[in-house]
Amino acid sequence: MKINAILVWMLMLPVALHATMISSTDFESLRQGEPMSRALFQANGFSTGTWDNSLNLRTMIDSTQAASGLQSMRITYPKDGYGTEQTGCQVQLLFDSRDEAYASYCLRFSENFSWGTTSYGGKLPGLCGGACCSGGDVCDGTNGFSARLMWRTGGKAVLYLYHMDKPGKYGEDHDLIYPDGSSVVFERGKWYHIAERVKINTNESTSDGEVEIWVNGVRVLLLNGLRFTTNGDKVDDFYISTFHGGDDETWCPTETCYTWLDDIRIGTTYTDVAYQTCRKPDLGKDKSLCTGAKSYQLSPDVQYESNQYQWLWNGKRISKEAIITAWNEGSYVLVMDSDWCSRRDTIALMSELKPELGEDVHICTSSFVTLSSNLSDDTFSYKYEWRKDGVLLDCKEPVLSVKDAGVYRLTVASVYCDSASDEITVTSGLLPVQDVEGATGEAMTLEVKGNGNYVWYEDADLQHKIEIGNLCSYVMPAQSRYLYVKDVSSYTGLVGKKRLTTNAWTRSDLSEGMLFTVYKELTIDSVSIYPTTNLTAVIRILSESSGEVLSTQEYKQLMPGENRLPINVTLKPGKYRMDALGTTAPLYHSHTDEDIKFPYVIDDMISIDGANLSWMNSKPWYLYFYNWRVSCGNVCAATPVLLRNVEQVSSAETVNDSLKIYPKYTDGDLHIEGLTGKSIITIYSPTGRRMLYRRMKQSNVYFYIRDWGPGVYMIVVEDEIGASYYQIMKF
Repeated sequence: MKINAILVWMLMLPVALHATMISSTDFESLRQGEPMSRALFQANGFSTGTWDNSLNLRTMIDSTQAASGLQSMRITYPKDGYGTEQTGCQVQLLFDSRDEAYASYCLRFSENFSWGTTSYGGKLPGLCGGACCSGGDVCDGTNGFSARLMWRTGGKAVLYLYHMDKPGKYGEDHDLIYPDGSSVVFERGKWYHIAERVKINTNESTSDGEVEIWVNGVRVLLLNGLRFTTNGDKVDDFYISTFHGGDDETWCPTETCYTWLDDIRIGTTYTDVAYQTCRKPDLGKDKSLCTGAKSYQLSPDVQYESNQYQWLWNGKRISKEAIITAWNEGSYVLVMDSDWCSRRDTIALMSELKPELGEDVHICTSSFVTLSSNLSDDTFSYKYEWRKDGVLLDCKEPVLSVKDAGVYRLTVASVYCDSASDEITVTSGLLPVQDVEGATGEAMTLEVKGNGNYVWYEDADLQHKIEIGNLCSYVMPAQSRYLYVKDVSSYTGLVGKKRLTTNAWTRSDLSEGMLFTVYKELTIDSVSIYPTTNLTAVIRILSESSGEVLSTQEYKQLMPGENRLPINVTLKPGKYRMDALGTTAPLYHSHTDEDIKFPYVIDDMISIDGANLSWMNSKPWYLYFYNWRVSCGNVCAATPVLLRNVEQVSSAETVNDSLKIYPKYTDGDLHIEGLTGKSIITIYSPTGRRMLYRRMKQSNVYFYIRDWGPGVYMIVVEDEIGASYYQIMKF
């Protein structure tokens, strides 16, 4: 039996002192189902304005979603509603005015969230001051300012800023951009932590105001040189102002949808509102109640005194202790909170064996994938049988590391439970190369088929190069081992204009496409498009010389905003055109932006040449297709190739057959006989904890274990060449 060492990393969590926190809530102390009224905000330590819009009508304390703990505040956006009176809610959370303030909140959009009908956008909370200039007003320095966020087309996030020098009637959009240059785009069904800092201008004659925004701890915007007020107004309000619109029905959601807010914080330093990361608890693998165990003790793998714990069983709260005893079948969830950081894990108690191999997997990003039963065998009574494509494998462990495609089936049996099976299909993108076997000193030839710049290595880290080319000659070592081969000329990356910018047109004639040149065989993996409304898109690739249509693909039920479309078309060197003829509504495209400079090139691979070669860079536009991902060669991880020493296999099997131990337990003393003279002895408790680990040179050993307590223990012995034996004992 192969025993793997387990390393537990103990992460010390920083303790943040919130001496400067102004006010905060995590909604945990409130009653589920009640509206989040001004009175409840006040009971949670906030000062509020004298008015609100629809808190009692369209908010609710909800236990179905939470960024931390078990509850959050849900906001409703009714179908066909727009503006502050018909959708969302508004309330002012006030604080003493100051030159600089920080605020943060967690935000989640429902899975069905509608960005709008034909106009797309809506307001989100942010800081403001004075009279909170908004609604198309002129910010004259005496009526305040506002620095709320908005969602735009497809969930794109922007700062919607009202300040004295805004260029138009309404607020000014500032895109939120990650450090890699990509836009912040809200995804439905995902929590986001948003933090904001606003610093007021020093006086009426200076333009030194600032706004800074972070998303999930990453700074995505820093604006300076701003004028907010001239009358001494400062930052004094966290403005929960969220609704669809806009001021007409084109902004309406197409169906009733929701957002959730959680962990609202207002402070005077970034530490008060910073995104916190913490260690996720691990409850281990699912457990079965048919093993003879009447109950199980459930606990996280690590515990900290500062943590708060909440357990749910089938959705019902059952405990606030770190450790519980469970005997009922069902799903148990532990929520662990520490200093505004919340993580959770789930474990199931089942009445029967139920191995779960998970979803089908594809081997590419790593050389191996590990398949696991995802069952906890506390009594060490399970027997495991693995098959690949119906053929029985040697492995008798609950985990199996694989590098080859195939259908893998695991059957788990126990004397206490009915046997059960699960199956998983493994596909592979690794290079086509076969394992070899032979005797020590025998000359081996390994071969990878295909075209590529192949390099062979002796190690998985690809540090020790041994051969270049399709063939590799190697002498069979005394021990079986892996070599690795990699296509070092492979490439995967992005080309083309990164994203649609605000300087955009719409186009109904989609027959004109982007011209591009391929210099070596490659695959167009995916592109992004930006529909103007709900539509079906058709993407065609044509030969530029002959006009032959080489690929036509249809994508149904696309929504406004960025849509990432898989293309997966492999092309040989030549000139091509990609268009959107057949798409059922207009698409957005960019024009006259500063970054439209043709051609977009990856040297010796691909060039995006433009839409109209005569206009190219003098009168450019960029049509439809953004952020192309292309790949060339085999981009997967290094392919492992097994050199299997048949002599070693035969010898190991013989030794394994002969390795027997004879443990005997009497009055707290464990006596083991039959050791080979060089052995490693490991004993595991009924909960899987390693109780003893010893390297021994004797053939007979004694251990004093009187204080271990009764239970079923597993004794594992490994000899010097790796053969192993295990036995279950009840002390």
